[in-house]
Formats: sequence, C-alpha cells, structure tokens
Amino acid sequence: MTNSRQWQPPRLRLFEAAHRRATWLELLYDLAFVVAVAELAAVLAGGDILVFVGLFIPVWWAWAGYVFYANRFDTDDVSHRLLALPQILAVATMAASAGDISARSGLFAVSYAVARVLLIVAYARAGRHVPEARPLAVRYIAGFSVAAVIWLASLGVESPLRYWFWAVAVVIDLATPLLARGHQGKLPPQSEHLPERFGLFVVIVLGEVVAAVVTGLKGHDITPGTLAIALAGVAIAMGFWWLYFGHLDESVVLRTKLAGQVWVYSHLPLSLGLVAFGIGIEHAIAHPSGTSWSVGVPAALVFAVLGLQHLCSLDRRAGGIRLAVAALTLATSALPTAAALPLILVYAAAQVAYDLLRPQPEGAA
Repeated sequence: MTNSRQWQPPRLRLFEAAHRRATWLELLYDLAFVVAVAELAAVLAGGDILVFVGLFIPVWWAWAGYVFYANRFDTDDVSHRLLALPQILAVATMAASAGDISARSGLFAVSYAVARVLLIVAYARAGRHVPEARPLAVRYIAGFSVAAVIWLASLGVESPLRYWFWAVAVVIDLATPLLARGHQGKLPPQSEHLPERFGLFVVIVLGEVVAAVVTGLKGHDITPGTLAIALAGVAIAMGFWWLYFGHLDESVVLRTKLAGQVWVYSHLPLSLGLVAFGIGIEHAIAHPSGTSWSVGVPAALVFAVLGLQHLCSLDRRAGGIRLAVAALTLATSALPTAAALPLILVYAAAQVAYDLLRPQPEGAA
C-alpha cells in the first residue's frame, strides 16, 4: 500500500459502483459493543430496568453515530482509523462504568463525550474535504457539540440531577439528524451497507439471548422444566432472527425520508426488546412457576417493532400480522411461563411459515 493510500481525506461513498461490505475495522468496532451490551444486560438482570434503558440509549447511539459517518465517508485509511480506534476505548470505558453507574457516572459521561468529540472531529474533516457534505456536517457538528457540552457539564452536579442533564443531552443527540432531514436528502445513505450494519447489531443483541440462557442454566439445576424453558427461549430467538433477516429490505432507507428514519430509529426499541427477552428467559429459568411478563412484554415489543419495519417497507399485510401478534403476545404475558412460552413460540413459527409460503413482496431480501 502506497503512502498516498494510507493517508486519504474523507470522500463521499454513496455513489461508488463497488459492492460495499463491513470492513474489518467496523467489525472490531462492533466487538466493543458486544461487551457493552453484555454489561448492560447484567444491569437488567439485577432488576435495574430504568438504569438499563437509560444507559442502553447512549450506548446504541454511540454505535449508530459511527455507522452513519462510515456509511457516507469511510476511507479506512490511517486517519480514519486514528479517529475510530479511540472510540472503541471510550466505549470500553462506558461498558466498565455501566455495572456501578452510581459510583462511576462521571466516568461514563466523560467516555461518552469523548466518543462524540471524536465523531465531531471526523465530521469536521468531512465538511472540509467534501463540499457537498458541508451543510449536513455543520448541523451535525452543532447538535452533537451541544450534547457533548451538556454531558461534560453534568460533571458539575450530583445525582440524580446529573441524569437529567444526560436525558437532555440524549434528546438533542437523537433529534439532531431529524432536524437535518432537509440536508440528508442530498446525501442519502448507501443502501447496501447500512442495512448490513444494523443487521450486525441485531446479531449482537440476539447473542445476548443465548448468553442469558447459558447463564440461567449454569446457575440452576437442569430439570426437564428448566431445559424446556431454555430451548423455547432459544427457539423463539431464532424465530426473531428469521423474521428480521428474512425481510431485510435494503431499499427502505431510500424509499422516503420518514420511512428510512423510522426504520433506523426502530432498531433502538428492537434491540432493547431482544436483550430484555433474553434476561426474561434467564429469569424464567430461575422462577419457572411465575408469570411470564418478563418474557411476554419484550417479545411483544419485538413483534411490534418488526411490524413497524414491515410497514416502512410498504408490506402492510405482514406488518399488520406482526402488530396483531404483538397484541396477542402481550395478552399471553399474564399466563404462567409454562403456558406462555409455547404459545409465543407458536406465534413466531406461524409467522415464519406464513413468510415462507406467501409470494415475496418486491424489494424483500
């Protein structure tokens, strides 16, 4: 590799003819989030639902922020790596803080702010070297900078006021791309790369379901009942996988601005639901005679989000079925675990069978 190829300015990747896949750097970046999601799952397993949700959102958004930058401007040269690799260290520090957030909230805030500052620097370079990207980059820099300042300002106050600072900063962070919609239309995401990256994060959170099942079985005697719960949990997770990846519509990110952004943001509740479902199975293994709220509610959320994503892809029939099954699953949550899990498995399997038997809509994977 020549020196000129090792050091390259950001360039617009949207209209290149070459077929794009995730780079080795992107896969390494994802690895840090495998650890972060595992730490957050442990928080949820401890019963801290609000803490889990509150920390999961900035962790997911840190991942998504890099994904969108890389989708448009990734050159995988030395300069890009020098901005991406320190973000991995920041994410690792966020993960190390999550388990004891009351004592390490300051470290979490600084780590997140560092990750955002590195992303801001990357967008500043993109705006400098890619003139057509400058209006979008300026707005991203402004919004992300305000949020980063609020994260750092939270160090000056104590909990719980600090967490209100975080909430305001997260709202600004999440709203920044929405407020820049007019400029995003001129720089649409690359449709083959973006769905793959979001699909990889879905794989990460599905892995947490398997990890939770293993943890549950390790901590308790393996009886026919607990083994049946574990196997049902993994089988339902496979159903989620099939329903998501059986309809990974690459065109949705370009169909309309609203549909594309709804599809993107819907991955946040989808990821929350999948991790919560795994922890629910772990809880069900420990308490097999209890009700199935901890399993049924997350499963209903997953089905509902999958339905919403189908609606974004203009597949109204499948979307309606997913939403109806979500309501049915939520009602099933009041049943004992031994009765609810087989029913949820049937709901998932029936949808998979329906998708296999029906004619595939145009644009489906």
